[in-house]
Amino acid sequence: MVARPLQELETEMLVLTVFEDELNNHDYFHALDEKLGGKIARIIESGEIQGKFREFTIMHVEGIGPKRILMMGLGKRKDFSLDRIRSIAANSSRYARRIHIKEMAIHDFSATGVDASDSAESIMEGVLLGMYRFDKYKSKKKSPSKLLESVTIVAGSDASVSALQTGAMKGSNLAESANFVRDLVNEPACFMTPAIFAQRAEEVAQKTGVAIQVLDQAAIEAEGMGAFLAVAKGSDEPPKMVVMEYTGKPGAKKIGIVGKGVTFDSGGYDIKPSAGMLRMYGDMAGAAATLGTIQAIAQQKLPINVVAVMPLAENLVNGKAFKPSDILTSMSGKTIEVLNTDAEGRLLLCDALTYIQKHHQPDVVVDIATLTGAAIIALGRTVSAVLTNEDALYQRLFKAGEYCGERVWQLPLYEEFRSQLVSDVADIESVGGRSAGTITAAVFLKEFINEGQPWMHIDIAGTSMMEEEIARYVKNPYLPKEGGTGTGTRLLYHFVESFVES
Repeated sequence: MVARPLQELETEMLVLTVFEDELNNHDYFHALDEKLGGKIARIIESGEIQGKFREFTIMHVEGIGPKRILMMGLGKRKDFSLDRIRSIAANSSRYARRIHIKEMAIHDFSATGVDASDSAESIMEGVLLGMYRFDKYKSKKKSPSKLLESVTIVAGSDASVSALQTGAMKGSNLAESANFVRDLVNEPACFMTPAIFAQRAEEVAQKTGVAIQVLDQAAIEAEGMGAFLAVAKGSDEPPKMVVMEYTGKPGAKKIGIVGKGVTFDSGGYDIKPSAGMLRMYGDMAGAAATLGTIQAIAQQKLPINVVAVMPLAENLVNGKAFKPSDILTSMSGKTIEVLNTDAEGRLLLCDALTYIQKHHQPDVVVDIATLTGAAIIALGRTVSAVLTNEDALYQRLFKAGEYCGERVWQLPLYEEFRSQLVSDVADIESVGGRSAGTITAAVFLKEFINEGQPWMHIDIAGTSMMEEEIARYVKNPYLPKEGGTGTGTRLLYHFVESFVES
């Protein structure tokens, strides 16, 4: 962070922005343009720069500090948001990488009236998320000499430097945690078993000082988690359950987070078609987001308390695998009639939800999971589905999603949907049929929530993974073209942060 006139800043590339409907309102770089003899103003007047969102124009310049100026369009003023800052920063960093620039500078957007800390947070998130690549298993990696190494945020005034520094550090932390989650989700199942995930969690705990307990199969059995264990029976890889507890302020609220961790989902005996099985190493994205969230919270030292539970298993097929029509006894004592072995995630979650309420008594419980394909049908690939027994929780999450660009939308949790889960032979059926699949999955989970316990369910089936053909219409520059998106990490961080007492 520097507070220096733009024309004096020594940088390989300076990123400036203009609004489509305010092309002549560029006071913040007027002095720089005077040094250039009005070059930028002339290009704007010529129509070459129109200010359309993410439109870019590169100018090589002489006689001032910057060697190049990258003009980026912000679109119309009424559409401006922090997410546009995030997108502009991501586009700029990708452009810098493409032309082998190692260092760039970007203005702090103070001319737009945005808060300095929020602006810097969004800039660093855009840069780090936009630069992400998963090339761990490529023998020929991109040359490090071609990577962007540093970003300077140019402060509009000396007074804003401190806030910009705070925001930049926070944005870097959140983006790095989200990229860590992307790495976890992108690991193929042969390198991300329940045991390996537990090892990664132990590394996070060691790094951050968060307390951790890893329950093995014997401990899970001792808790009576019959639903969770049924899913794990089909695999030679034993299940694990990671429990992490962060104490940021004794006596403050305790937020419980439960993340689904199916490290590979074949569908079990209700086996998936080959196309539907291809990305199922990513069915642990809820657990990954949970781990990334508690890491970010601990690194930011939020004055709040968080307990995170991550049940981990593979859903495969062998002679011991659970079968359609089996009746399972959950940790809560409720019995479940299995209608489809490919609806396995809710079986992990129901026991983990019972566990976290029994042993940790959180003030609020949130679960996050790649749970239903129906969520993709309902809301596509850019919005996560949310259901809750307390609307105030959704309002907090919605606000967090709008702030960080991980958008959510609430679906109803009406009592009438419970009739779709009535079983003739058990307390509840595992599946409610084709209609309202995302809703009935949440209704199933609600059955395991104690009376009076505030609870919220987030279905990230559509948002946790990006496919290349989908990326063409999503066109989000800080999301990868394919693979894990890291969705849930920044969203849950800001949700938990909303409970911090000022």
